[in-house]
Amino acid sequence: MLRNFIMETYNTDMKKIIILGALCAAFSAHAAEATPQAALDQFLRFELDGGRLRNDTEGYFEQVHLVDGWKTDALNCDAARCKAVVTFNYTPTAGLDMEQAVPHPKGGSSQVEYTVLQKGGQWQVESGKDTPHVSRVAMEKLLKDGL
Repeated sequence: MLRNFIMETYNTDMKKIIILGALCAAFSAHAAEATPQAALDQFLRFELDGGRLRNDTEGYFEQVHLVDGWKTDALNCDAARCKAVVTFNYTPTAGLDMEQAVPHPKGGSSQVEYTVLQKGGQWQVESGKDTPHVSRVAMEKLLKDGL
């Protein structure tokens, strides 16, 4: 009975987080910056803080990758297009009771390629339909704050 209450509370909190993420995404997801690195850094802060928990074309994401750390390789630019590879270190999910987390039982890592485009003299990240990456610390804070 206690387990059901905890899961219901958790699921309600996740719905609130997704709605908050949708509002933030509408405002911040495509903000432009003066340099490709600044655009990528801003997007990663947004993404890892849980800002991209809703994809406007696909609906709500059912799962997220929980991340403990990340590293950005140098950007490789060609005119108005840059590519960057980010290596994400995943939170081990074996001991977590969180169905919204993409299973990474032992943690691990993967590389994700991002494209940064110059439009009208400003740089912005071309966001895809991939599953969002959210910092475990940010997710814990969002759940603690009851959002």
